[in-house]
Amino acid sequence: MQLILELRGVEKRFGGVVALDKAELLCPAGKIVGLIGANGSGKSTMSRIINGTLQPDAGEFVYQGKRTSFRSPMEAARAGISMVYQNLSLVPDLSVWQNIWLGTEPLRPGGFLDDRTARARATELTRELCGWLQVDRPVGTLLPAEKQLVEIVKCLARNPQLLILDEPTAPLERAHVDLLFSLLRKRKVAGRSTIFISHRMTEVTEICDYLVVFRNGRTAGTIDFERENKDERRIIELMTGEPVEVGNARPRTATGSRPILEVQGLTLPPKLRGVSLTVHAGEIVGLAGLQGQGQEELMLALAGFRRFEGGRLAIDGEARELRHPSDAIRAGVALVPGDRHHQGLFLNHTVYLNAVYCRTALPKTPWFMNRAGLKEAVRRLCADLRVKTPSIFTPVGELSGGNQQKVVVANWLPLDPKVLLLSDPAKGVDVQAKAELYDLLRRLAERGTGVLLYASDNEELLRACDRILVIYEGSIVGELANRGLTERDIVDASVRSEPKGGRDLPGSRRVNA
Repeated sequence: MQLILELRGVEKRFGGVVALDKAELLCPAGKIVGLIGANGSGKSTMSRIINGTLQPDAGEFVYQGKRTSFRSPMEAARAGISMVYQNLSLVPDLSVWQNIWLGTEPLRPGGFLDDRTARARATELTRELCGWLQVDRPVGTLLPAEKQLVEIVKCLARNPQLLILDEPTAPLERAHVDLLFSLLRKRKVAGRSTIFISHRMTEVTEICDYLVVFRNGRTAGTIDFERENKDERRIIELMTGEPVEVGNARPRTATGSRPILEVQGLTLPPKLRGVSLTVHAGEIVGLAGLQGQGQEELMLALAGFRRFEGGRLAIDGEARELRHPSDAIRAGVALVPGDRHHQGLFLNHTVYLNAVYCRTALPKTPWFMNRAGLKEAVRRLCADLRVKTPSIFTPVGELSGGNQQKVVVANWLPLDPKVLLLSDPAKGVDVQAKAELYDLLRRLAERGTGVLLYASDNEELLRACDRILVIYEGSIVGELANRGLTERDIVDASVRSEPKGGRDLPGSRRVNA
């Protein structure tokens, strides 16, 4: 097996935290290598060592047959290595084509920028992956999925020998994933290599030729998919060190309970048009549909961040008007946002401060806080939610993605919300953290909390929800009972323009998978 990249005995520490402990990674030439593991297992650290962002404390690094190391991403790029990070590196005020060529701009004789060539080449590069985008649009006006595609095109423009993709599909819908996988297969035919990091098991088994599994900073095992079976249970056992249930684990359906959230004709131009829905106490309701159909805008409106122009809202039977997020919080509505880094956490502050922020920021907070009591409460929350942190005084930015997301949820639990809104909460979270998160949702539902869950991954909706509502062009167009439901049923309901059958919802058209 010819290798383009070989790392052996790699070690990396951040203070007292061991990120990599004699880890190994082999990347065959012309193959797509999957790199998976639980949050905090060392995947991102290893990828940043490969592309020169981080320097290893020890270990052997061999690239294209030569022992080497890169002191910066620019040095790695010159050697033919490009990386798409989880946190995008785009400049919002620049156009699509300017972002694609930022730092590697085509030049005319004399060293002048050749904007005409740059724009034309950017148009050609985007054609296969996101051809509908106008390359003159400012990146700041794009949807999250479109920004992700531009970031990928930006790396592909360098035509790297080795492409590293760190959670590239987290914000993408299935049609975009298919386009990306088509490009990766073409790269493989051309002899180019790819390292594909993902928590979506179905994507890993679909696209990868070879799999490397990390656990606790070490290489837990490897699987050659070209010779061995693609056994998801074996992969999960390598990741976690113990069996994890991967089947449908829906909670009980809350039948006959009182409506806890009632929405009638909610309108917020241009994204929301007459949305009507009901969530009962103790029920988990999913929100499905193609991306960009108004799901995130609906969550923000229900949490008081966007003032809707028409419609009625009732919480636990009482009519409410939400002028501000504080109105929603007082009414018992809590939002776990989709972007935990920018909307859910203060990354430079400790787990403790993030976990007590909501209850101490409300107007009725006493002048003198019981700090000892708050610290003990946060310790209990971290233990209950299995937040892996050296201390409650560790900066939350140093935790893995899954543990950060648990802190976002922990922030709201002491307020005992009546309605919990979750906007793609498991994006970029490993399989074990997802299982723990959805176990928490089931426990909250059993206590009477109503949950409205939007997830870009339909498998998550199938695992967690009692009912699934389909949103299309800003309206709820149908409802699917989660009994024998499949992902194909959800996709069919999401794209069908002339739906047939199904149960009517107020102010909606009908669909039935």
